[in-house]
Amino acid sequence: MEVKVTVLTPNGRRQNIKVTPNTTLLQILEDVCQKHGFVSDEYCLKHHNKEVSLSQMFRFSGLPNNCLLEMSQTNRKRIAATVDICIQLEDGNRHQAQFKPEDNLWQVVVKLGDGYIQSYENPVVIYTRQEIVGKQQMSETTLKSLGIIEGRALLRLLNKKPEELKTQANVYIAPAKKNAPKKTNVSEKPKSTNADAGGGGFSITRSLMQTLKKSSDQKNIGIEMRTSCSDNQTQNSEKLKYDWSSGVGRSMQPLQVQIGSNNNETETEEKNEPIYHIIGERCAIIYSLNEIHTHVEDLPDSFYDLTVNDLKLVLRDLKNIAAGNEDAPLVTERLRELRDNRTMLNKMSQYKNCVIRIKFPDRRVLQGMFKPIDKISDVIEFVRTFISKPAIPFYLFTIPPKTKLTLEKTLLELDFVPNALIHFSYEDEFENAGDCIKSEFLVKLTSLEGAIYAASKFRRTQRKPPDMEANNNVSNDDIQKPGPSTGAIPKRPRNDEVKKT
Repeated sequence: MEVKVTVLTPNGRRQNIKVTPNTTLLQILEDVCQKHGFVSDEYCLKHHNKEVSLSQMFRFSGLPNNCLLEMSQTNRKRIAATVDICIQLEDGNRHQAQFKPEDNLWQVVVKLGDGYIQSYENPVVIYTRQEIVGKQQMSETTLKSLGIIEGRALLRLLNKKPEELKTQANVYIAPAKKNAPKKTNVSEKPKSTNADAGGGGFSITRSLMQTLKKSSDQKNIGIEMRTSCSDNQTQNSEKLKYDWSSGVGRSMQPLQVQIGSNNNETETEEKNEPIYHIIGERCAIIYSLNEIHTHVEDLPDSFYDLTVNDLKLVLRDLKNIAAGNEDAPLVTERLRELRDNRTMLNKMSQYKNCVIRIKFPDRRVLQGMFKPIDKISDVIEFVRTFISKPAIPFYLFTIPPKTKLTLEKTLLELDFVPNALIHFSYEDEFENAGDCIKSEFLVKLTSLEGAIYAASKFRRTQRKPPDMEANNNVSNDDIQKPGPSTGAIPKRPRNDEVKKT
């Protein structure tokens, strides 16, 4: 197929230029300027009012066939500068030097590969899928014709025959299939391919679903046998009252205690409650992370094996990813603000206090209780009473990413309800070395277990009992509805009501 481009000149004429995939855009510009008497160094080419690079070839430019290019005058004239040329030999060595764009490839090869070019019978230079074979083609090809007019370029110098260049290297040839005797069974049924198979790497067929169901039933039987044995063992073991979870300070809510438990069991559990030391206002507690010894459990290799349930979850996730959020409704900015305000109001009605933990550079953590409407300035004043150098300026931040907290923001606005972890640092980072907390408070350290227990004890939640909710639903007409919190303007009475009064 014939490939050509149309160039619109400054004098209003259109010039058609036949190109090949290896033709550079600079060569197109020079051909047009030569026919119409323009200086190519003073113009550039634009496609849809966007300047294109003259050094690239037509195959890599992304321009379509029969495209329209426009000549535009540049602000300053292009000046020929030296370019850095690097040649890579067959043994991997590289030689580099500076050349002018008017120099040909043979001059480059002779200068950089002087010790190797004499031993090459068929020297070949490869540059961006262009192959220049022999001394004659190299002497006729300049760096400017290849589009190398500035910057750097890497060339490969090989010793190969032109016939060997057409053969592809490292081609895999499949082994011949052996004609094995086919066993004919009457019970076998012809296999049918699933035409509705997706592009996820495998297709879901009826036989696959049947095998999944059979293996899942066998798995469920084995799981029930194991759970029955484990339930008998856990009944004899002691029952934990608090869920410490796998992470540090993630869950601070007590587990549900059975109603039919004896009073003796509750008394023993109260005696086994962890000890904590309150060292100041806002139920302040200090604990150290250096005293925590984490135990990493070695899991067997069977833990990483793919089970049937895992495969079902993978299939479900693939379906969700393929479906995407096409059915999700569009939400305006006003609706998002209303949703955020609703969540903030729900948090304020549910949590009376929130747990704020401040982590110091020495891996000690200060824990305190705050109201959701408290500001960061209140947290800073709380921290100032416990640090050893209160006169030195400091700041609080969260990670990741590292963002300094502003003093005017409230804990509710920063999404620090019901709990949050904040980091402490001095303005001068050299002051972070050593103990940041006063020595008189370091004597009264609390364990991590005690800190979590104190946080769950002092942080209370407000929930409406079911009786109050039922009473509110019964007499909705008798109760007067409150107005908006922003203070609405009362309505004016009608003329009829005024006359009656």
